[in-house]
Amino acid sequence: MLRSLFIFFFLLTCTGITAEPNEEVNRLETGWTFMDSRTNETKPIEVGRGLVEQGYSVPIRGVYRLEINIPEPSVHTQGVFLDRLHSVDKTYWNGKFIGGAGEFSPDYYPYWIRSRFYSIATDQILSGKNILEIQIECREKEFMCGMFRSIPRMGSYESIKDELIYQDLYQLVFVSLFVGIFLQQAISYILNRSSHAGLYLAATAISFVAWRLPLLHKIHFLGWNPELLVRTLFFSQCIFPCFIILFVYSLFEEKPSRIVFTILALDVIVAVVQFLPLNPDDRFQFIYLWYGLLTFKIPILVSLLSRFYKKKPEAIVVSIGALVATCFGIADIVSDLVVGKNQYLSQYGIFAFMFAGILAIGIQNARTRRALKNLNESLELIVGLRTQELEKQYRLLSDEMHMAGSLQAKLIPSMQGNVCGLKVNSVYIPMEKIGGDYFDFYIHDQDTVMFLLCDVLGHGIPAALIASMLKISFLELGPKHKEPDKLLEELNQKMIPVVDKNYITALACSFDLKTMKVHYSVMGHPNPILVSGKGMAPVILDGKGPILGWIKEAKIRSWKMDLYQGDRYFFYTDGITEAQNSYKELFGEDRLLELLSDGRGLEPSQLNQKILNSVRLYSPKLSDDLTFFTVEMP
Repeated sequence: MLRSLFIFFFLLTCTGITAEPNEEVNRLETGWTFMDSRTNETKPIEVGRGLVEQGYSVPIRGVYRLEINIPEPSVHTQGVFLDRLHSVDKTYWNGKFIGGAGEFSPDYYPYWIRSRFYSIATDQILSGKNILEIQIECREKEFMCGMFRSIPRMGSYESIKDELIYQDLYQLVFVSLFVGIFLQQAISYILNRSSHAGLYLAATAISFVAWRLPLLHKIHFLGWNPELLVRTLFFSQCIFPCFIILFVYSLFEEKPSRIVFTILALDVIVAVVQFLPLNPDDRFQFIYLWYGLLTFKIPILVSLLSRFYKKKPEAIVVSIGALVATCFGIADIVSDLVVGKNQYLSQYGIFAFMFAGILAIGIQNARTRRALKNLNESLELIVGLRTQELEKQYRLLSDEMHMAGSLQAKLIPSMQGNVCGLKVNSVYIPMEKIGGDYFDFYIHDQDTVMFLLCDVLGHGIPAALIASMLKISFLELGPKHKEPDKLLEELNQKMIPVVDKNYITALACSFDLKTMKVHYSVMGHPNPILVSGKGMAPVILDGKGPILGWIKEAKIRSWKMDLYQGDRYFFYTDGITEAQNSYKELFGEDRLLELLSDGRGLEPSQLNQKILNSVRLYSPKLSDDLTFFTVEMP
């Protein structure tokens, strides 16, 4: 931004120096006459003053005429600059047409916005007397008509062109600065989306650019549609204040009142009307209406800034910018209404306001960043304290979970060695410190023993609590029932009020060494696997039943088998078969059957260790509790 300001003031200085009168350019100020086409009366006339001001009435049609004495014709192309005429002209040098703008009646079309700069070939310039004639027509009552914006100039074509280039450069400096403001604010809004103030400031900048571009001399020689340039100029001028008001409101996060919205809506309507085809008189009537609306916006802006003047520093900055813009704007309007010559003073004030707006947004962003920094520091302190508290609670919870795991381990018997004449070995590894798997046994007499294996849905504390209830229920029901189906039926009745959203799978199996029979019942649990002592391949036994705890009057079936010497029964939960590797592939029943077949000659403890090692190698991170045990008839 500072670099842009330096370039601006440097070019402004250069422009001012170049704008000094050039020795090759002469002011054509005296000697003019004007012939009124209605009366054919010719009389002396002043240029630099409107024809209406000199006694003529609209509509006006006639001819400006000036005799120019040139002792020695120049060897260089000459040019004549008439500034902007109101409204139509055809210009002749010694009777030869050298340029014009607009259309005369009956197809009258004014082109007052275009600057008239015409070249004169060297062979058209005579030694001695030369005649410059300018036919004009003006039908707009709002114009002073004729050549009144400045004094015509004649001289070296290149010298006049250089002056116009520097005048355009003077305007382009402003345009470039405002384009820079537009890009900076627009990109900032797109990236941050923090405030609409930057968006409205960007819209203010680009509308100013659209307002100023049609005033460049060069742009009218590019062949662009003149009507489009006129409409763009007036549309941008009328819409421009709306963005300023919206910018100030959004800067202070205020919502405009209904009155303000109404005035802004009228501004928008006037701007849209300016884009419609209008004759110049009607177009300027709407401009006067816009001037009237502008008088309402000034107190609105003053009232808004006064409310925040002592509350926010950006209000002071914007107030200064608005004051400067108001002063220049009023001076511009007064000069336009009084003398009919727009001095374009408002652009200085608008630039001051835009610079103040950027500074205000910067102040606001700085305050926001400080607030965020303080908030982050507060949050970091709070997070640090909460982290310490959570770590403390985690240690307490971890200790409690460890204690709970120790207690649960005591609730689950360790089946190692001999139980009622059977070789047994069990493995229980909860996924967390406590789990939802449960197994137990009850010896009815020296020849009969009942085994129970349950799997509660899920893991952790809820599953462990239900597993504890199963333990309590089994302590009560184990002595009462020798048949597994009866045991599971009554266990189901007790667990119905407890299960709720969980479910439990269960398997009960009774070994009767006196009758050499095995009875088992299944409730939604993986069926036991038999490894026959006769050397046959391991098989998954038949059996099915409803899930424990879902149906109150569930009927459980019992399966019976003969028990032979060397028979081995493998009981397990789905933590084995549903273990997954890194490719999400299940361990499966086939791998389990293969391990049981290969481990036929191993002791139950050795077989279980081999299965455990295989599952851990296949799935290093368990996704469920891992529970299984082996019962073998010696």
